[in-house]
Amino acid sequence: MLAKAWEFIVRARTWIVNMLGAALVFLPLLGAPEVMAVIPEGYQKYVIALAFIINIWMRPRLAVVKKDVE
Repeated sequence: MLAKAWEFIVRARTWIVNMLGAALVFLPLLGAPEVMAVIPEGYQKYVIALAFIINIWMRPRLAVVKKDVE
């Protein structure tokens, strides 16, 4: 069970990180400013930019794990 959960996390890491980045950007716009209140005001724009850069770097497909045949 734990191995399957870990494999899902590894394969879907792109989607998980992208959803967290999107939440950082859009939740304050939807009336949940306490999400960005955790990040110091001077760093908020950098965190949002970093979320977009990570989004670009990551692949839009499920990741390959070591046991997969390529």
